[in-house]
Amino acid sequence: MKDIDVNSEWLIEDTACPMCGGTEAGETPYSQPPFKVKCCKSCTLSFLSPRLAAEEANRFYQSDTYFSGGDGISGYDDYAVQEQSLRATFRKLLDTIEAQGATGGSLLEVGCGPGYLLDEARDQFDTLSGVELSASAAKSARQRTSARIYLSIDEIEDAPAFDCIVATHVIEHIYEPVAFVESLAKRLKPGGSIILAAPHMGSIFRRIMGRHWPSFKYPEHISFFDEKTLPDLFRRAGLDVVERVPYPHVFPLSLVLAKFGLRGPRWTDRINVTLPATTISFRAQHRSNG
Repeated sequence: MKDIDVNSEWLIEDTACPMCGGTEAGETPYSQPPFKVKCCKSCTLSFLSPRLAAEEANRFYQSDTYFSGGDGISGYDDYAVQEQSLRATFRKLLDTIEAQGATGGSLLEVGCGPGYLLDEARDQFDTLSGVELSASAAKSARQRTSARIYLSIDEIEDAPAFDCIVATHVIEHIYEPVAFVESLAKRLKPGGSIILAAPHMGSIFRRIMGRHWPSFKYPEHISFFDEKTLPDLFRRAGLDVVERVPYPHVFPLSLVLAKFGLRGPRWTDRINVTLPATTISFRAQHRSNG
């Protein structure tokens, strides 16, 4: 986690719990002024308050530089370096959900970036679609996969169209998470699956690294989920949690070293390291009757 320079013109807001609306929250040791991580006393979700107003955050995600250097505050300065490790991560994820019977038919990836997961999913789904706010990343995804890429979920017809919807490392950015998952559920076919993955607030890495945990990514990450709150989110959106999805995340060694403040030589970009339990992921379906 790196310190950021706060723009005095940013709109900063206090907020109730974004998942349950609770107004009572406890303080945590984690903050980077003016941003603070709090814990809801009702549903136990950890969330950012004060936080950046949504209209300010959207400027980050729609930026052409979000995946190619960022602006020094948001985005990724190492996304291309991570391509091979991300592809390895996504292959593991796709193989896992295939073993769970959740592949085949039509796939929608929300937050598809330049299309690495969609590209890896060619052999496991009949049709591929994505949603990506960054126009330049969306263009890359179209060119890489020939998939239909939308710039917003609102561009997709509000009707069941997909057998599987995947959003990896997206939900921690979402300002209204229950409404977001509800919007995905409306576009899910009966019997289909929604898979969400997010940084694991309850992981051993967060406990060891404390305030230096990389997923305290101010001001972008505004909710922090664990094995209790992520399934709770599905249920609040009217879905049944089916099962946990193992998500062993692969990183370039250089990136792992950088998170500990170390600079590795260039060859460490090519060495992949698999870290279990950094990400929490669950699969859910429409709530069954009775």
